[in-house]
Amino acid sequence: MVRQEAIPVPAVIGVSGQLLVTQILGVVPVALLVHGLDRGDTLAEDVAVRHAGRRNLALCTGFAALAVAMMAVVQLLWDRPEAVSLARNCIGFLGCALIVRTVLGPSIAMICVAALPLACAAAGRRPGGSAQPWAWPIQDATSLLGIGEAVFLFAVGCGLALWRNRPLLDPLSRA
Repeated sequence: MVRQEAIPVPAVIGVSGQLLVTQILGVVPVALLVHGLDRGDTLAEDVAVRHAGRRNLALCTGFAALAVAMMAVVQLLWDRPEAVSLARNCIGFLGCALIVRTVLGPSIAMICVAALPLACAAAGRRPGGSAQPWAWPIQDATSLLGIGEAVFLFAVGCGLALWRNRPLLDPLSRA
């Protein structure tokens, strides 16, 4: 519904540009998902019989599959390339959130995911206005490099979520 609605973003490096609403909209479901992962006591989960990492992996994979399925339906029915961008960003944001969650905890992961598209929009433009190769959230919807980077981040994040349940450091932890 928001096709080309954009938020103006001043540039730190390069040309100032805009951040499309569909490029930042994926932050909301990812933040909710990361907030809901492992809300129980981590010490109790460590001694539980069930494997929290496999449960988290299944939940994140299901989320990614749902995002891709919804994108495919919207793209096939209405030919909306911004649906591809939204699905790509949801998957990439989730991967980044899982990586940061493994290192610094869930609270900082949600802050980083919320700041990521704004940082990319502020510092990820070349002098000609095109997106830098590393700034995958603001690349064109059909950019294979952006899709590849998002899938790579998702795969690394899922691997870390499966491997380690507790963050290495958790500066915002209550304990």
